[in-house]
This record gives sequence, structure tokens and C-alpha cells, in this order.
Amino acid sequence: MKKIKKATASRHPDWAVKHKRPGTEIRLIKGHYYLYAITSKWNSEKRRPVKKTIGILGKITEAGFVESEMHQLKRKKLVIKQVWQREFGFTHFLQTYLNDTVVQLQQHFPDTWQTIVAMSFCRFVYQSPLKNMDFRFRHSYLSEMYSEVNLDKDHLTIFIRQLGEQREQIRNYFNSFWNNDKRSVLFDVSSITSQSRRMETFPHVGYNNNKNFDPQLNIMLIHSVEQRMPLYYRILPGNIREVKAFSLSLKEFGKKADVTVITDKGFYSNKNLEEMKTEGIRYIIPLRRNVSVIDYSKLQPGLSYEKLDGYFSFEKRIVWYYTLNTEWGSLYVYTDDFLKAEEQRDYLMRIEKYPDKYTLEQYHQKQSQFGTIALLTNGKTTAPETYENYKSRNEIEILFDAYKNILHADKTYMQNDIAIEAWMFINFIAIQWYYITFNLLKKYKLNKTYAPMDLMMRLTEIKKLKINDQWYLTEATHATVNLLDKLKITNLFPKKGS
Repeated sequence: MKKIKKATASRHPDWAVKHKRPGTEIRLIKGHYYLYAITSKWNSEKRRPVKKTIGILGKITEAGFVESEMHQLKRKKLVIKQVWQREFGFTHFLQTYLNDTVVQLQQHFPDTWQTIVAMSFCRFVYQSPLKNMDFRFRHSYLSEMYSEVNLDKDHLTIFIRQLGEQREQIRNYFNSFWNNDKRSVLFDVSSITSQSRRMETFPHVGYNNNKNFDPQLNIMLIHSVEQRMPLYYRILPGNIREVKAFSLSLKEFGKKADVTVITDKGFYSNKNLEEMKTEGIRYIIPLRRNVSVIDYSKLQPGLSYEKLDGYFSFEKRIVWYYTLNTEWGSLYVYTDDFLKAEEQRDYLMRIEKYPDKYTLEQYHQKQSQFGTIALLTNGKTTAPETYENYKSRNEIEILFDAYKNILHADKTYMQNDIAIEAWMFINFIAIQWYYITFNLLKKYKLNKTYAPMDLMMRLTEIKKLKINDQWYLTEATHATVNLLDKLKITNLFPKKGS
């Protein structure tokens, strides 16, 4: 009697199985059904046929079968006359998440905003110099959207001169991002090296942060603590000290309601304090330890902390403090025992290594100053609040690091003062985009895994193909699609039929 083989039920639903045909296979991927073309090839080693995947045919939904664009092209057997490929991922990201900056550029630079956006794209995504911008731009889908933009080097040479003369429009662009609900801004200055010998105003030989005597210019930046966004820049001659430029920068930035300016030690001077008092601006300014107004008597060796005002915890460390009253406001003096021990140990090591420069006598003289920070403020914030606000200054250090090391803008080759103004503005927009991207990653708790430039790398993998006169979105890696899903960028690869 012939044995009848029992049929096994399909692991796929009937509405999916009905689309299967010879030479195909249904696959379940992340809860969705897809139809793949397959074939078999004889494997001489295994002495049996082995399945080989040809490619995806489309997606199967309860509503029906959705054919993939690439398979549709193959099925139709199109005669391909011309194929173009363009970067598309960042172009989409620009429209979706960076559009606020684009809108403001359009408002303040109605005739040239597209060129500014295109140049900023080249700087942000590729850190491109002027000579390579045309190539980068033409290989992006952005060039299809901004078809009138010309990034030829000769044209850009003329354009940046025109843009550099529009400081008023640039300043108005700054102000468009100011939010009166935001209260704290960071001021700082850093130097960049100039490779030009023809600039008249800005570059001067000076001792820069790299400890080199090179022609340099200074950049003053204002960064919003709450918005985590750069708001303002001003280019200064390399030989101008920070304190001399502070007052004028405040004037150009404009008086902002209820703003607290957080600076570094270089901004402390009676002139600057008077200027901010006149302008009604609140401030938090750190003082150098040797400033005479600081009284360290309460921190003399052998004294307990019982005469101090109190303590608080910051980043799992205990910080003690006391208050001194001055004509310029409250002077909070903080002492951190952990930092004090580190500085003591460091100084003792220096004595051993450089006995001609450091002595034990000097060590004992500095005992009361080790581990201290003195902050002067005319605001109404408490000592713990003032300390926490000041510690946000690492934001502007990160800003300068991104500007110099990520955008590779630590040097400039611009040949005149007007051109460097334009170049700085383009870089400023790029660094704004950097922070917007960083804030997006932080919002979804991905900033410890991905840096902004990691996301840019993923986005630039996404292309569009123009076959004859029709544009098609290319596939993306699973890693890229997963990252976009985590960032809620779901409209780039819409889930058809789902």
C-alpha cells in the first residue's frame, strides 16, 4: 500500500503565499513579508543544488503585492540611455531638520541664500575647501533643487567678497535665533592661523593656543547654554586682547533681556564690569586666583570648614563655598577637596621634576588656593546655581573643538578681510548644523553611540539614481535604516502598504 505524505501547513499566511510562484521565495523580515527571486546552482563539493538569491521582487501586504522600483525597471526592460547618481540622504535631512536655518537665510539673503546653503553643505558634510565645492555640490541631489547655483571656484571668489560685505544681514541672521526665554550665553575667544600675507586688518603675529608665533586672527563666539546653539561670532585682529573687544561685541550682539553672560578669566576688568553694568547685563566671571579681591583666609591650612556658608554636590563631588561682597556683586569662592588633592600632588611632582622653577616654599604659600574657583556675579542666582551655570562653559570649548577639528577650520587661506568674513559665516552655519544634529542625537539618547559626523556618513550613503528622466531612491544598509528609525526619520523610506 502506497504511503500518503501528510501536507504541512505553510508558516506564512495565505494572503502572502498566494503571491509565491516558481523561482521565488517568501521571507519574513522584521514583521514584514517580501518576495525574492531565487535560483539553484549545483555545488560539486556538497554534491547537491544550493539556493542562490537573485534579488528582491517586492513587498507583500494584505492589500496586495508592491513591486520594487528596480525590479519594475528590469521587468520593463528599459533601454537605459543615461544614468546619474546623486547623494540624497543629507538633502532630505536638510529639508526635514535644518529647515529653520534655511528659512532664515532665505529671509535675510533673498538673492543668494541657495548659494550660502550649498556652500554650508559642502563645509558641513565634506569639510570641503572652495576648490572642491563645485564637485561636491554637483554630486548631491541638492544641485537638482538649486539648479541655478554656481559653485565654480572663479564664481565663488567673487561671491564671497560680496557676502563678506553684508555684515548687517549676517547680524540680523544671528538675532533671528535669539530666544528671549533663554537666559545664559557663553562668551569666548579663540585663535586660528592665517596663511595669507595680504590681509590688512585681522592677521597679526601672536602667541596662539598651539604655542606658535604665527600670523593669526581671533574669533569671538557667543553660545546659548539652553539652546545649545552658537548665536554670534565676530572676527578680531590677532593682537587684540579679549577685554578690549568685549564691549563692542556686546553692543553689536545687542542688549538682550535678562541675559546672563558667562565668560572666562580674560574678561575680568573694571572697564568690562562697568560696561555690563551700564548695559544692564548680568554676568558670571571667573577670577584668577591671584586677584587681590579674593580673601582666602577662611581656607588657611588647619582651619575647618565650619565657618563656610555650606556645601553642595556636583557630579558626585562635594563642593564647599563661602560668599564675599564686592562693589560688582557677589563673589562666591568654592573649594573642591578632590581637585585640591590633585593640584597638590601635581605641584609636588613639579618640584621634583623642575626644582629650579618650583619650590616647597611656594607650595605652602599656595595651600589655601589649591582646588578653588572664584566666581563673580551680579545676578540673583545662589552659589550652587552660579557654579552649575559656570560649568556649562565646557559647551563653548566643545564648540571651538568642533570648529577647528571637525570642520578643519583651524586655518584660513582667505586673501582679504572681506573674504574671511564670508568664510567665517559659512563655517558658522555649518557649526549650527552640527549642533542641531548633536541635539537630535541627544534627544533620542544616541549621542554616546553616534557623533553628528557618523550620521552624516550614514546619510550620504543614501543615493538617488536618475535613469533616463526618472529618479529612483536606492536601497540603504540595515544599519542605516535602523539608525534613521531610532531618530524618527521615517519618511525617507516609507513603509509601503504597512
